[in-house]
Amino acid sequence: MEIIQTCNLCGSQKAHILFTGPDRLHGSREEFNLMECQECGLIYLSPRPGPAEIDHYYPADYQPFLKAIEDEPTLFKRLDRRYGLYRRCNEVIKRAGRSGRVLDIGCATGIFLEGMRSRGWKADGVELSEFAANYARERFHLSVTTGTLEEAGYPDNQFDLATMWDVLEHVPDPASTLAEIHRILKPGGWLVLSLPNPLAWERFWFKQFWAGWDVPRHFQLFTPDVLERYLNNAGLKLVEVHSFTGRHGVLVLSVQMWLTSKNYSDRTKRLIMTILKSLLARIITYPFYLFSDALNRSSIMAVFAQK
Repeated sequence: MEIIQTCNLCGSQKAHILFTGPDRLHGSREEFNLMECQECGLIYLSPRPGPAEIDHYYPADYQPFLKAIEDEPTLFKRLDRRYGLYRRCNEVIKRAGRSGRVLDIGCATGIFLEGMRSRGWKADGVELSEFAANYARERFHLSVTTGTLEEAGYPDNQFDLATMWDVLEHVPDPASTLAEIHRILKPGGWLVLSLPNPLAWERFWFKQFWAGWDVPRHFQLFTPDVLERYLNNAGLKLVEVHSFTGRHGVLVLSVQMWLTSKNYSDRTKRLIMTILKSLLARIITYPFYLFSDALNRSSIMAVFAQK
């Protein structure tokens, strides 16, 4: 484990512990501290897994490693995921245009890249997980490099668009990663990020059980102001913060993590989760998501920046 004593954004060593907790997603007795820098407000993990340990926390059943939409067993799930992919691609294309070359950083199993390729974009990906990268290559025949962005060594001014869907919070050195993105983007090129918003209302409701924390996989969490400082330092201009993704899924995970701490019977827990995952629950909560999205207080924010 690595002990982090210096803030990645401002270099300060002054920080306080927000809370200490385990890996609630996969279960673990290890405890990790979430720290908040007293100078700039960056939230970061310490201790955190080092390069030799990190693979242990990304098993093959890690949730973002999704199989192809066509392989989903139920029609509802296929339709739900198709709409989610359509919305994600459409929001990007509205800003970045209808053609170009896109690099998806942390592309997982290649679902988004395949969606962009089918809409006329040249698609490349980079993915740290060998399992996920192989799936993207074999299932979709995508061009995916295994490793980190920095290891890939792309040429200068190569891409019209770079995307990081729920990825920046996982990288050990976001300042270095954003600088590398600036180098490989063409002038006027776009960077699109989605990532947890520590100012979300659900963060304060669920406290340490909020799924956005996701220790120990999330190394840093960024408020919009903190993220804008990172972008400016890398030579990127924040254009827009627009929340539209990750709504109900974060709520379900947060409630699930909260339930693990309660002494309810297994039957009661299953009943609660069944109701929460139902179509009716999604319809009932939809107005809340619209409201929180409009104020950028949803659990996941989408950020659009330009070189």
